[in-house]
Amino acid sequence: MRLSSQPMIYEADVTSSHLPAVVQGLTAADVLPPPSRRSGKDPVAAEHWARCVAGLLYVACGGLDQAHNLVTPLCWGAPTAYAGRPIAGSPAAQDAAYVHALVHRAEGLCDGEFGTGFSNANYWYAATGPHPIQPALLAALRRHAEGDPRLERLAASHGDAFSPAKWVAVCAEAAGSRDPALTAWCERVMREEVRALLDHCCGRMAAVA
Repeated sequence: MRLSSQPMIYEADVTSSHLPAVVQGLTAADVLPPPSRRSGKDPVAAEHWARCVAGLLYVACGGLDQAHNLVTPLCWGAPTAYAGRPIAGSPAAQDAAYVHALVHRAEGLCDGEFGTGFSNANYWYAATGPHPIQPALLAALRRHAEGDPRLERLAASHGDAFSPAKWVAVCAEAAGSRDPALTAWCERVMREEVRALLDHCCGRMAAVA
């Protein structure tokens, strides 16, 4: 994961030729457990979490539009030209909103549909609400800040609970300032955030597949 501002095109048909081979053409079906390992408990819910898993893999590799198209129907209540009709009542809506936040945070300083990527990320973090991975994320903020008084102050400003708004603000500051220490801190925490959300979504998917 790198802290950069990547423009998006907001189209349904998105080429993936620029991405690593492992994610080219990746779909939700590709990340579901093999049929021999499925319980069949709730295949519809499993497919929704598989969309989140595939979306996170795309985000990690720079496939922002691919990820956006996968998760938007699960967490946005209106049809879009790029992602199609909404899927109402998805059990994966919260996690899809979180992936959506990460998509727009990676869009960063670029202008998107509703202001910059960072401003749109704030909307989707708020839509996500409190999330199970946030305590671990707060711990990561503090751990990676140790030894640097400025970073320690930034981590401490969250208080007892991870603040998405403060996290987006510091990522935006790093992206705009090109401060090496601040950027490195953000990138370390970003990697842990994506990995924690990936593990969470994989667990939810496996439980119902």
